[in-house]
Amino acid sequence: MNAKTNQGIMVNGQWRVPALSFGSPLLDFIRKEVGLTGTKEGCREGDCGACAVLMGEKLSDGTIRYRAIPSCISALGDFEGKHLITIEGLTADSKEGLTPVMRAFLDENASQCGFCTPGFIIALTAWLAEPRTLDIAGAITAVDGNLCRCTGYGSIRRAAEKLCRDFADLPLDPKKRLAALVEREVLPKSVLAFLDGVGSMQNSPATAGIKPAESAVLIAGGTDYYVRNPYPTQQFSPVLLRTLGHLSEIREIQDQFGHHVSIGSAVTIHDFFTSKLVQQAVPGIETYETQFASTLIRNIATIGGNIANASPVGDVTAMLMGLGALLCIGVPEDSSKQEARVVPIEKFFLGYKKIDLQPQEAILAVRLSLDNAPAHPLLFSFEKIAKRKKLDIAAVNTAISFKIENGHFTSVRISAGGVAPTPILLEKTAQLLEGKLCNRCDAKGLAELAQQVSAAAESEVKPISDVRGSADYRKRMTGRLVLAHFARLFAKDGITEELFP
Repeated sequence: MNAKTNQGIMVNGQWRVPALSFGSPLLDFIRKEVGLTGTKEGCREGDCGACAVLMGEKLSDGTIRYRAIPSCISALGDFEGKHLITIEGLTADSKEGLTPVMRAFLDENASQCGFCTPGFIIALTAWLAEPRTLDIAGAITAVDGNLCRCTGYGSIRRAAEKLCRDFADLPLDPKKRLAALVEREVLPKSVLAFLDGVGSMQNSPATAGIKPAESAVLIAGGTDYYVRNPYPTQQFSPVLLRTLGHLSEIREIQDQFGHHVSIGSAVTIHDFFTSKLVQQAVPGIETYETQFASTLIRNIATIGGNIANASPVGDVTAMLMGLGALLCIGVPEDSSKQEARVVPIEKFFLGYKKIDLQPQEAILAVRLSLDNAPAHPLLFSFEKIAKRKKLDIAAVNTAISFKIENGHFTSVRISAGGVAPTPILLEKTAQLLEGKLCNRCDAKGLAELAQQVSAAAESEVKPISDVRGSADYRKRMTGRLVLAHFARLFAKDGITEELFP
């Protein structure tokens, strides 16, 4: 395997072939090899946003998009054939040396020491580039992974509000929006060059289609690996799963396992939640996206990586277990002859941080059922408890899914995390609810049933005490989160008043 990238990366307006190995963190390439020091090194864990850069890429449908990502925990090789824009590159074609986003920060005194400012500018520029209507809520979400320690966030919010007003007329068509942002000097003209010439740099052979050695490190998003290994050696040669295009696809399939949406293991968390096919399989799942990390992390963290991390309290893992996901496992090479084995997600976890993967194997895809009849839609809820409302690892999390057929609960699944060495299914609790009458006109009866299910969940889990909570706390929170499921899913039926008078 070639240890260096052999295709180019468009760095601001110029194509470059990196000298660093493709397993190097992108931040090191930017600062040490290219010498662009406006991108800052802060936490080296993807938590502060000071290292944020814009990543432009071409999707399978031909759409070009730009997103903000944390360069400190991103693999250099993942940028082959893509457009990297640093804070310096944003002003390449600006007549006054400032973009409108920078001008808004200046006008509202939103920068003081300035160390964090490049990351905020990048994040808000990416927000403007998204083909959606602008509002302050979207702006705040866009910078939820950026920290400022000296200015205070009020001035940054005012700058975002100014941008909402000034750019309210942006077109929603992705290509027209990018062109408009170039014309108004928010983005450099290199974006137009990338739009015209991206095709020749795609499908790099450096890592694609390679059968890994048994000792090879497999990296999907890198959000876990580079936190634990922030300074890999120049000889580090991982297999970058995001460069294997078939692992980043979301598609509809029908086979012996049924009608499913297949989500490639290298699909990012953001793409998972915003996928129309995933939303078809699980109506309303998009409302839970912001409970997972920050925007910057969601733009590179992957579905397969979150599962294979094997955290007992992984948020996406808990959701997928509550939804009855199937995992397709095999060697990560693009071969139509390859047969993957299919494993229910609850069977994948063998013990604390132990998973059902053999040497050379990886999670290839996750499957969710699409057998969702309009007459009996799938109902789904996810809840977590953490020290902070967002951007924090849960002490306990839980998910539930079921259908209501002929007035009764069916296909009930309840998962829980943080209550055992692995994420688990609460099978006894689900069995208690299965087949029970669901009379939505009887709020008191539904509340009594919810309390029974809550008590069963508390008795089924056997957590331990640690820094995030005692065993008793975790048991109690499991029961309370189950009640929260009922309160969320039956809010219109008056159950909340009965549960919490």
